[in-house]
Amino acid sequence: MTLPTILAPYHGEWFEVRTAEQARLLSDPAALRMLEPFIGQERSAGHAAREAGVSVARLLYRVQQFLAAGVLREVRQERRAGRPIRIYAAPGGFHVPFHLTSFTDLEERVRIQTLPFDQLRNRAAARQLAHEGLSGRLIYRSGGDLHTETALPAGQTWAQRREQLTGGDYVGVFWLAHSDARWLQAQLDTLRLEVQRRAQPAGGGQPYLLQTAFLEVQPDEAGYGAS
Repeated sequence: MTLPTILAPYHGEWFEVRTAEQARLLSDPAALRMLEPFIGQERSAGHAAREAGVSVARLLYRVQQFLAAGVLREVRQERRAGRPIRIYAAPGGFHVPFHLTSFTDLEERVRIQTLPFDQLRNRAAARQLAHEGLSGRLIYRSGGDLHTETALPAGQTWAQRREQLTGGDYVGVFWLAHSDARWLQAQLDTLRLEVQRRAQPAGGGQPYLLQTAFLEVQPDEAGYGAS
């Protein structure tokens, strides 16, 4: 089975998820975190626990779940004095059909799977507001439209602040012509590829959260202005 990917090329075999238990484990962020060290590579429980940042006992509990569900297998045992070390591996790629997940609907699936990033965004945004001393919002009507935005200290402009700060949080709903929406999509695609090209391995540079959403909404859902 050949499936196109967006974030990176993948040329390995796909594991087709066929049971609700497999789908449940692969849709659970906590479980996936502990399966991640095994995906597409061989690891002992101790090695995987260090990579996942959990205790060996906690990871071994998950290993038993993964083995029983069929998303992990023991590939060999390495001899040593005393008990041998068991080495495990998981497939390099999984295809999880939506209909096997336990979410009540697709909206719930999206909410659960994006929750860790939403929580990280909230923490980072609050930390930045506290650091910058920004504590107010502006709500006003101009040109017939209602706007909300962060209040700046008197005498400062956003251009001045952008010279001193890296990062920010911006969200809004905009009415666009189809041609302009396609243009924006192309710009975001180009930006995503450039960010991937410049990204360093974990531990290099400073970690930044980049979270983009560009989605068509229904007219009756568009009652929010730029902020």
